[in-house]
Amino acid sequence: MDKRGKMLDIIDPSRGFGPEIGPLDIPVVSREMGRVRYVDHASTEELRVKNRDNPFVKVDQIVEVDYVWGSKTLPELVAPEAPFDYVVASHVIEHVPDFVGWLGEIRAILRPRGVLSLAIPDKRYCFDHFRQPSTAGDVLEAYLRRDRKPGFRQLFDYGASFATLDGKLIWDAGATSAPMRQVPVRTAWDIARAQSSDGIYHDVHCWVFTPASFFEVLATLIELELLDFHVARFFPTVGHEFFVSLRTLDRSDDGEAQRAAQLDSLPSLSDSVPSARGGTGDDHVLLVRRFLRRLRALLGRLKSLGRR
Repeated sequence: MDKRGKMLDIIDPSRGFGPEIGPLDIPVVSREMGRVRYVDHASTEELRVKNRDNPFVKVDQIVEVDYVWGSKTLPELVAPEAPFDYVVASHVIEHVPDFVGWLGEIRAILRPRGVLSLAIPDKRYCFDHFRQPSTAGDVLEAYLRRDRKPGFRQLFDYGASFATLDGKLIWDAGATSAPMRQVPVRTAWDIARAQSSDGIYHDVHCWVFTPASFFEVLATLIELELLDFHVARFFPTVGHEFFVSLRTLDRSDDGEAQRAAQLDSLPSLSDSVPSARGGTGDDHVLLVRRFLRRLRALLGRLKSLGRR
């Protein structure tokens, strides 16, 4: 199954209606496939100017943007047409400064049982290779601050850890040569200090994940009742990216039952972490942690049933 097939595995654009965020010149859902709206941080013309020297973007094929997501929240922006059946976002979630808040805004524009389909870069096989995976604490701090742009730490880590492998920004898991850092730490320091105080939005990867670290963050958000989705589909890393489809919760269930169902929907680590060595000690720690969370949720569910 190709990338489009994975992202649309439980979405039928010919029967549904929804936005694709950040399609640029390669939309997952074309207008010929069904009713779709394109959302981006800039207008079509602004995107063409911004990417005119970008060798990876075919400027003449950048789609016509329907909604420019700027100062308004997403629910405010698309209010005339929401709610939607689906939202598609390929290589977007790693860019958003407020991970939790962004997911909340997506949830607010979806119908019951609506789907958010994500393609996410695996940090091990791209220029984020040397960065530490983002943690629940990282995304929760950004949520409490209501971040609207990357902070100094994200700007510095992006530059200081920027890597290539044989001159490539992305590579496959089977690559035999070693990635190399490309930016001297002093340069990264100077650039990040300047960018963090110039008032300009600088587009970097705010978050970096492996499949295991991504689902570990989701597990924490579930425990804190900050995630109104469960995992409906997961496709492990192929090349440099993995795919996750999230479905909105059935609000008729009680809280304990919902959390138990959400935790049960998370893929097991053995499925989500491809490794030639068969996993690491850290993987086993995360697996035990996941099991204990599910056990607590199940016990809570049993208690709630006993009180009825």
